[in-house]
Amino acid sequence: MLVNYHQKTLPISQKLDNTIVINFLKEIFTLAQTNLDNFYTNLIIVTQPPDDVEVISVNDYLQPDRLLYQWQTSDIYQKTQDIRIAASIWNKVYSWKTLPGVLALMTWAGIGLNSEIDNVSFVLENGEPKALYFHDLSGTVIYPPRSPIPIPQDYPGKIVDSVEDLYQAVFTSLFQRNFAPMIERVHSLTKLSQKTMWGNAVNASEWQFAEISKCTNLESIKTDYSVLYEQPDSLVMPGRNPLYNLVRTEEINEPGLPAKTTVRLTCCLYAFIPPGDEKCTNCPLLKPEERIAQIKEYMTETD
Repeated sequence: MLVNYHQKTLPISQKLDNTIVINFLKEIFTLAQTNLDNFYTNLIIVTQPPDDVEVISVNDYLQPDRLLYQWQTSDIYQKTQDIRIAASIWNKVYSWKTLPGVLALMTWAGIGLNSEIDNVSFVLENGEPKALYFHDLSGTVIYPPRSPIPIPQDYPGKIVDSVEDLYQAVFTSLFQRNFAPMIERVHSLTKLSQKTMWGNAVNASEWQFAEISKCTNLESIKTDYSVLYEQPDSLVMPGRNPLYNLVRTEEINEPGLPAKTTVRLTCCLYAFIPPGDEKCTNCPLLKPEERIAQIKEYMTETD
């Protein structure tokens, strides 16, 4: 294990309050494991990882020297000699391991986890992020109308009265105090376009709202999706929403395939890794016939 956390000495009453909060959240998380696809719940760890598990605080993970070493020694950099491409693919992994679980719990259960950089660590597998471990759950907020189980009358944790307050809690920690400083740091080290990285964030998260529609209130899905991706000014960030308008819908018009598919507005640069003949299915550089062929191949592989 790369980090150790020292327990603070708390008054007995505060310890009891924290225990009640943590136990209630664990109950919801256990329920999530049976209702949501395990892809989402496997990305979140709410109990102390075992001593033999490799863990690194996100703060340490984002140290400039470590980032530069990781990018410059990556297979992608050896192929391209372009640190921007290596950083973009790294950024995609960061987005996929950070966003889906937090946002799924927000929409499905009204849970607002504190995912700011100082409160989270990555659990690593073969040196790569596998899941996000939350150090302190006492600051988690709950929006009762979305809770899958009744909230105890004497619940001492943070309860919010509106979905806007839920957004404020989640988006402040997740985007303003995690993604924004991470993206700024990567940009300062590599000059990789910030729009590309916000596009990676959208790519890692917008699709899930269709995926969780089988077990989540459709109104919650519609509302959350709109606030995150369809509003130029929203609670995602102060000022203009950096997630806004980074995907478009493309008609397919092919028998046996979905009528529409989502396409990114920015390329993640994967297409520029030699030999350069591979692109993501939602890549904006794909021609319509190439996209249809890829979707058909994917559907055949998953049958």
